[in-house]
Amino acid sequence: MTVEAMPATAGAEERLRSRALDTLRTLALEVVLASDEPLRTVDIARLVSERLGVTLNEEEMGGLASVVRMVMDSDPLFSQSNRQWDLALRMGRAEGDRRKPVERAVEDFIELLGHPVEAHPVAVLVASVYGRMPDYYEKMIERIVPTRQEFFPVPGRRAGIRRWLLELSSEYEDELLEDNFPDTTMVDALRAAVDGIEGDDPQSYARAVVEKVGEPVDNRALQFVTWLRFQDLDPKDLFIKLYMDPQLRLERGPSWVTVPGREQVVETVRTLVGEPESAAEIVAAAVTVDEEDTGILAPTTVRVSDEDLDQVYSYLQQNADQSYRAPDLCQQVLEAFPGSRTYSGVHDSLLSRMREDSRFLWVGGERFRTAGSVPADITTLPEGLAFDEREYEVEEGAEADRVVDPREWKFNLDEQVGHYLVQDVGDDSTAPGSTPSRLEASAPLHHYVAGTYYLRHSDRGFFPASPDLVQVTLIPEDGARFDVWINNRLGLLFGIKEWYDANLPWVGGRFVLERTDQPDEFRLLHTSGDVEPLMEIPVERLQQILALRGEAQTEGLLLSAIVQRLLRMHEEGVHFVTLFTELNVVRRTRRAALASVLSAQRFFVQSPQQPGIWSYDEKRAQKGKTKKKGGPKRPMREMYNEDDDDEEFEYE
Repeated sequence: MTVEAMPATAGAEERLRSRALDTLRTLALEVVLASDEPLRTVDIARLVSERLGVTLNEEEMGGLASVVRMVMDSDPLFSQSNRQWDLALRMGRAEGDRRKPVERAVEDFIELLGHPVEAHPVAVLVASVYGRMPDYYEKMIERIVPTRQEFFPVPGRRAGIRRWLLELSSEYEDELLEDNFPDTTMVDALRAAVDGIEGDDPQSYARAVVEKVGEPVDNRALQFVTWLRFQDLDPKDLFIKLYMDPQLRLERGPSWVTVPGREQVVETVRTLVGEPESAAEIVAAAVTVDEEDTGILAPTTVRVSDEDLDQVYSYLQQNADQSYRAPDLCQQVLEAFPGSRTYSGVHDSLLSRMREDSRFLWVGGERFRTAGSVPADITTLPEGLAFDEREYEVEEGAEADRVVDPREWKFNLDEQVGHYLVQDVGDDSTAPGSTPSRLEASAPLHHYVAGTYYLRHSDRGFFPASPDLVQVTLIPEDGARFDVWINNRLGLLFGIKEWYDANLPWVGGRFVLERTDQPDEFRLLHTSGDVEPLMEIPVERLQQILALRGEAQTEGLLLSAIVQRLLRMHEEGVHFVTLFTELNVVRRTRRAALASVLSAQRFFVQSPQQPGIWSYDEKRAQKGKTKKKGGPKRPMREMYNEDDDDEEFEYE
C-alpha cells in the first residue's frame, strides 16, 4: 500500500503526484473498511472526496472515480464483482496469512493504514483473515492497546504502534543511529537541514524542522534530530503532540507535513482528476510493498470465488452455443483487466476453477463453454465418410474381386498407397512427426459434402492435441472469421462447409492453413481456381462419375467393375491418386482394396515408362473371357489396414 520514494532526480511535481495517489489509495481502503457491503466506484470516490475535504462537480467526480478505480485495480487488497469493490479477502479472491499471531496482525494492519486508527477498521481486516466477526476483534484491540508494549493509545480512541517511534536504546548517538537506522542517508540529509533552527521545546522544534524542509519528514528521523537537541525526549509524547498540532498533518509512512504541504497534495489530486493519463502512468510506476510484508495476503494471493464462478456460468448461459476465452471473461464478468495488479491471479485462478467445475466444458486453449452444449454432429463420423464394407454378389460366370495379400501387390503399389493425398479417416499410414508450420490441404468430394477436413497423423501437431474436442477460429483473407471444431479422436476438422461452398470446387480445391500469434486462431489462405492436379475432376467428368455412382448403388457393381469403368474413361492412363479420388466419389473405398483389385486383375496395367499411371488393357480383358470361370462367390474383404483407429467412430 505504500509507494517507494521517488528517485533523487525526480522533480517535486512527480513526488507530489505520487503522494496524491498514495493518499487516494489509503482513503479508498478506509472507505471500504468502513462499509459492510461492496461499493460502486463512484460511491467510493464520493466518500474519498468527503474524507479529503474537497468539493467536486459532476465532471470532476467522474474523473476522481476513474483515478480511484485505477488505484484500487493496481492493488491486490481490493477486488471487484458486478462493478462493486470490496476487500479481496471478503470477496473470497485472496487468502489471508494466518501464520502470524493475531496481535502481530493488528500491529501490521495499523502499519498498513499508516496513521493512528480506531479499532473498527483494523478489526475488519483481522476478521477477514481469521474468520470471526469484527466485533470480537474490536473489543480485543481496545483491550490490548493500553497494555501491550507494541502499541500506544492516541486521543480519539485511536491506536498507534511503537515501531513508528524512535527507540531510545542508548544514550550514545552512534549506537542510537545504529539501532534505529540501517541506512543513515535520510537522517544525514535532515541533520544538514536543521542548522539554525530554534525551539523552546521538542514539539516547537520538530514543527520548525518540518516547516523548513518543506517536504514530508519521516517521523523517526524527525524524532532523532529532535533528541539531539532535547535529550530527555519522550518519543511517544512527541508523536501525540505533533499528531494533535493543528499546524501539521500526518501522511502515511508515517511522515509529517505542514498544512500548506497537505493542501498541495489535495490540489494535486484535483490535477490528476483532470489528467487521468498522467495518473495511469504513475500508478503503473508505483511499487507496492510485498504482499507478505503487509501481513494480510498469504503467498497465494488472488483467486476466483464461488460467487465469481456462478456469475461466469450465468454469463455463459446467455449464449450457450458460443465459446468464450478466459481473458474475455476476466474483463467482461470479473472486471479484471490486463495490466492490473490482480489480473494475472484472477486469470490463472479462473482457468483452474473452470477446468475443475463440471458446469463448464474446456474446448482447448483458454476457451470454455457450458457443459452439454457441444453440437452432436461433431462427435460421430459424418454420413458419407465411413467405408463401404458390404459384400456384393458375383454374377454367374464372372470373376469375384480377389483378395491379394499386401506382400503380393504388384507395380510398387505398397509405395503408391502411402501417397500423402490418399490418407483418410480410418485409413491412414502416416506417423506423427515434427509440428508443421503450415498445412497445405485439398478436399475430396466426401469431405466437401460433409464440410470436414481430415488431419493425417503426421499433421495432428498443427492444432492443439487436447482436449478431444477443440474449438478454434479460422481467419480467411477477407477477414470473415468463423469458428470450427477439431475432433482429435477422429482427426477431423468440422464446420467448414459454408466456406467450401463459397470458395472451392467440389473436388480437389486447395487451401492453406497457417499459424498466428494466437494459439487458437489460424489463417485460411486460398487462391481462386487453385486445384490439386492429382485430385482435379472437371465438371463434365464429375457428372459421369456421379452417374456411375448411382448405377453402382443400384446394380451392386463389384469394385473391379467400377475401377474398370473409371479406367476406360482415361485412354492415356491415370495416376493412382486420381483413380483413388474418382473411386471414392463412386464408393468409399480403402487404399488396400484398390491396390488388391489392381494387383488381382491382369487387365489393369501400369505404364513401365510412367510408374503410378494406370490404364485398362482391353486385349488382356478379352483374352481373359475365353478362360473358364468358376468357383464360389468371394466377397472383397479387408486385407490391409495400417491405421490404428479401428475402433467404432462413436465419440464418448
